Amino acid sequence: MDKLLNRSFVSIVIVQIASLFGDAVLRFALPLYVLNVTGSAALMGAVSAAAWLPYLVLTPIGGVAADRVNKRRIMAVLDTLLALTCAAFLALDGVIDLVGLCICALIVLYAAQSVYQPTVQAAVPFVVPRADVVRATAVVSQISALSGLVGPVIGGLVFGLFGIEPVVVVAGAAFALSALLIVCVVRIPAADVERSGAGVLRTVAGDLAESFRFLRGERPVILKTILLVAGINVTLTAFIIIGAPVTVTQILGLPNQFMGFAEGALALGGLTGGILVGVLAKRLTLRQAPVFLFVAALALLPIAVVLGTPMDPLVAYGVLVGSLFACMACATMFSIQGVSFIQLETPSHLVGKVIALAMAMANCAQPLGQLVYGGLFDALRGNLVPVALGTAAAALVIAALTSRVLKRGLPAGNGAEAADEVAVVMPAAPEALEAAKPGV
Repeated sequence: MDKLLNRSFVSIVIVQIASLFGDAVLRFALPLYVLNVTGSAALMGAVSAAAWLPYLVLTPIGGVAADRVNKRRIMAVLDTLLALTCAAFLALDGVIDLVGLCICALIVLYAAQSVYQPTVQAAVPFVVPRADVVRATAVVSQISALSGLVGPVIGGLVFGLFGIEPVVVVAGAAFALSALLIVCVVRIPAADVERSGAGVLRTVAGDLAESFRFLRGERPVILKTILLVAGINVTLTAFIIIGAPVTVTQILGLPNQFMGFAEGALALGGLTGGILVGVLAKRLTLRQAPVFLFVAALALLPIAVVLGTPMDPLVAYGVLVGSLFACMACATMFSIQGVSFIQLETPSHLVGKVIALAMAMANCAQPLGQLVYGGLFDALRGNLVPVALGTAAAALVIAALTSRVLKRGLPAGNGAEAADEVAVVMPAAPEALEAAKPGV
């Protein structure tokens, strides 16, 4: 434990608390702001989908940067950029179109995270011993979940009482604090990187090609699993991202603060899942990971009951919150095992690039899923049970396919040390489901 909690790793954890808190606040508040003002689930889905596009394009490039550029400098520059974006939002609020302003702010936020998170993940193997990588990844995941727990709860309370502007102020202050702490306290050992005379674009293309060759040729089981997780993101993840705020604020008619608590339940589930993985790290194997996807899919069934059965709004809300908690806890346990597996099985000079490529591939279909579910929740507002049941069925099929791929693709005896890859795909995040939002 002393080797895990060294100065370099602890400093990264501290700045992550501030930066991810600001990120969680904005990811929660801006789409909900659009939903409140317009009343359209489809428009909220379009805003969220538009924000994902630069994330998908830039994430592989962010992985290249994570392996080739000073990681500390990347983190400081991006937090500063996000603080300035919050200031610009406040200056332009009421001056330009609401939807366009929210899209621009979310695009910058997602684009920054497409580089920021691969950088953090790539830094972990450089600041902790190899034997502690799984526990360190679990700690990073728990910090993300904790920020996702506190951020939406505080954001929901502030947004519900005072409006969007104070929420953006809080997020901007968090980003500014993180940037200051990075400059003052963070120290990450630099990796020896072979320099070439090729231009930037050729270098990026070469690095990404090398990463894809590694996945396809040496670790095809990772590549197949990433594609299956993309299926989870386009179904289960997109359903929750769009369905939860619509259900809480429009179908149940509850205030925005309740949506903040629902997002907090997602984050608390992620935190719980991260703690369980840390405690059970020696007992869990990647072969067992699909079980958590099965349970996450089954956790959607109570949501179908809420959508199809008349009941007291607060009772329905309690069922919804419990389902979100269970779903996120299981998704996070699957996720942490996946990310650790990639970190341990990838050469050090490829870690950032491979993780970033995995993130982009796993999340590539999520914008389409958000557009589709936004339209479904508007068009079928009177009968959403088939949507929930269809999503659960699709997630169960994908979980079964994932189990089959891992059983066939992993060598016999692959144990806890080959633990994990999904925090990169399932956001954190709202990572996950962030994110949930971005994550694998």
